[in-house]
Amino acid sequence: MTTPMSAMAVEHASVTPVSTVRPLIVVIEDDYRSSMALTMLIDDWGYSCVAARSSREVVKTLGHRLSKVSAIITDVEIDGQMRGIRDALAIAATIGHSVPTIITTGHSDFAAASPFPVIRKPFDPDILHQWLMHKLGSTLS
Repeated sequence: MTTPMSAMAVEHASVTPVSTVRPLIVVIEDDYRSSMALTMLIDDWGYSCVAARSSREVVKTLGHRLSKVSAIITDVEIDGQMRGIRDALAIAATIGHSVPTIITTGHSDFAAASPFPVIRKPFDPDILHQWLMHKLGSTLS
């Protein structure tokens, strides 16, 4: 079954309420299966998670709760364009401060061009979990 990503973002946002107790992680990913796998992992680790296909969708989904974003995980390539970094920077600019961000990619030569840490797909989920705990100072899990 194929579900549009925008519908998934709203559905997941309503299933996992944003809370001040649980850090809010944004996932920007255009592949539905990858997005769902990441959001399930992040939820299992004790964080709130909202998935979207773009920074605009994140802003629309979160509205005034955008300031609660604790970290961003984004694929570098969204809909065939290298716009993951642009989307992460747009979210941070809208919030008004930097947000811990990590880039995921299947492109082996991309890491040198990124202002953010990069993990290559497929990646060990423990690496992402350790990064989140390090950046958020959290002992959740």
